[in-house]
Amino acid sequence: MVRTIAWDIIQQVFRQDVYSNIALSKALKHEHLSEADQRLLTQLVYGVIQHQRQLDYFLRPMIEGKKITAGVRYLLFLSLYQMKFMDKIPMYAIVNEAVNIAKTMTPPQDPFVNAVLRNVKDNPEPMTDSERYSMSDWLLKQLKGQYPLEYESICMSYFDEPKRSARFHPAKTNVKELALQGFRASTVSPVGVIYSLGNIAHTDAFKRGYVTIQDEASQLVALQVAPNPGERVLDMCAAPGGKATHLAELLNGTGEVVANDIHAHKCALIEDTVRRLSLTNVTITNSDAAKLNKIHFRESFDHVLLDAPCTGWGVIGRKPEIKYFTNETKQNDLIALQAQLLEVASVLVKVGGRLVYSTCTLNKGENEVQVQRFLSTHPTFECLEEQTILPHTNNTDGFYIATLRKRQR
Repeated sequence: MVRTIAWDIIQQVFRQDVYSNIALSKALKHEHLSEADQRLLTQLVYGVIQHQRQLDYFLRPMIEGKKITAGVRYLLFLSLYQMKFMDKIPMYAIVNEAVNIAKTMTPPQDPFVNAVLRNVKDNPEPMTDSERYSMSDWLLKQLKGQYPLEYESICMSYFDEPKRSARFHPAKTNVKELALQGFRASTVSPVGVIYSLGNIAHTDAFKRGYVTIQDEASQLVALQVAPNPGERVLDMCAAPGGKATHLAELLNGTGEVVANDIHAHKCALIEDTVRRLSLTNVTITNSDAAKLNKIHFRESFDHVLLDAPCTGWGVIGRKPEIKYFTNETKQNDLIALQAQLLEVASVLVKVGGRLVYSTCTLNKGENEVQVQRFLSTHPTFECLEEQTILPHTNNTDGFYIATLRKRQR
């Protein structure tokens, strides 16, 4: 059953462009699986997607150029991943499970799948870098060019299991109290904790609203906004709400955080978090961020946070399919959108206020170059601080944060 679900999710990702984390989360919610099976399902799904190019390399000599359907290919990937990367599953069990799934295909493919898996061969051809790191040639070229000294470490970090991290609210708890539930202090964020005992959402600290699941690097963004009590802050692209609720906590119940997102179903996620944390100073709006200057008056906000839509090169460890789907066209479309959103943000922030621009990508075209272009056309703004967090440094998401200040009108 677990392998059938994994096979279905993998096909959703590669054939329907569904995000792996969304498809997996849905399956974990609706399928009645033990904790052990949930862990196995998660490992199988992420493992196959993370290593897809490597698996294709392993598969080539085994099918000897035969044309196979996408369903068969992904089933063979699933089997090969268990053979190559999981040492506790017997060979016969891997083959039997694959054959049983192949029997359900139309027409049944069990004789072919059985023959292939019982005739495993080594590939005599050398493995290319894009196969070794299992990513598109285009992305590898970009990382090599932009990070010539670090790209290998960055690429390898994408195979690492992400830490389970959370942000705690200092007004409600502290690291010492959380340590009693198995949390330990983060070395990256002053309000971060790490949990290694399972799902954070199942802890008492989470249920009581003491902690919020959020990557350590992501926690640094709201700290750069650093709002003062009573101030009004806009989070332009707020879903799923981690940064917006952090801003609300920093305001300690005063002022207002306007948490906006274009997607109504994602606004519901923000609302859920606000309710769980019992926050009273968050207003959720469902609008196109590019049109917020037509909804709010000029300089309506003391500070504006633009956590911009981006290519996501910093979160490939959590969404490994990005390694194959990102391309130059998508990059250029996002760069244009980011520039448009920065323009709107510049209008809405007050003189003396901060405009914090952040992304979860490592792409300098969306980060340093984007900010420099903005500053060159907006001399009324200055850059107070700029930082790039690489994912391999502390096993966090990769992030870029630029803190700008509006000096004059």
